[in-house]
Amino acid sequence: METEKKLPKEIDPTVGRNIRHLRVKKGLNIADLANAVDSDVGNISRLERAKQGYSDEMIRKIADFFECPVSDLFKPDLPFDNLSADSDAQPTRLKAKVWEDGSQDSEEFVEIPLIDVQFSAGSGSVEIIEKEEFALIFRRYYLHKLGVSIAAAKLVRVIGNSMEPRLSDGDVVGINTDDTRIRDGKAYGIRHGDLLRVKYLIEQPGGGVIIRSMNREEFQDENLTYQQRREQLVVLGRVFWSSSTW
Repeated sequence: METEKKLPKEIDPTVGRNIRHLRVKKGLNIADLANAVDSDVGNISRLERAKQGYSDEMIRKIADFFECPVSDLFKPDLPFDNLSADSDAQPTRLKAKVWEDGSQDSEEFVEIPLIDVQFSAGSGSVEIIEKEEFALIFRRYYLHKLGVSIAAAKLVRVIGNSMEPRLSDGDVVGINTDDTRIRDGKAYGIRHGDLLRVKYLIEQPGGGVIIRSMNREEFQDENLTYQQRREQLVVLGRVFWSSSTW
């Protein structure tokens, strides 16, 4: 995507707050807005956090996208537009705290890319396209607390329903590729033959392994012998984080 150039030295935090307000109000994430105005996630994120200036062209694109005058982006406080003109209600002083509001910098936060690899939570998937889709932001301290190095953290999307109710179709999971030792009761991203899957793994006496789904009413355990395990199974990493859709 095209990156904005000739950014002014002056940075106006009001512009960033107003852009974030309009974006959140529309239920969009940063990637949605970036795609809509031919920018990238990093530029929009820094603009909203007053870490970066803006070009006249970019401001016009954003204003056109939100169908508002450019001047609205420079107002100290955008008006509440969910109250009727004759309403006696007063807008609350309480503000929702969204993750973008934090003072994010490279020392405290890190972006982990969601790569376009489909991990099946059903019968399996053969899509292996490692292309960055977008990035999610994590605190370095959070990853450190979990024992996950930044280089080893991978985010992938799951498909299927075999891990319901914990994981639904379309959820995102974080895989720690440094943690491949099987511990009973833990979920792992695995390559089973040509299939990429998210499953519980249980080691068996003699070196075999059970591949287990959470939705055991529909999906039975799969038992691999030691030889089958060696030939068919590659543990890509333990699941350390997941999103949940409703």
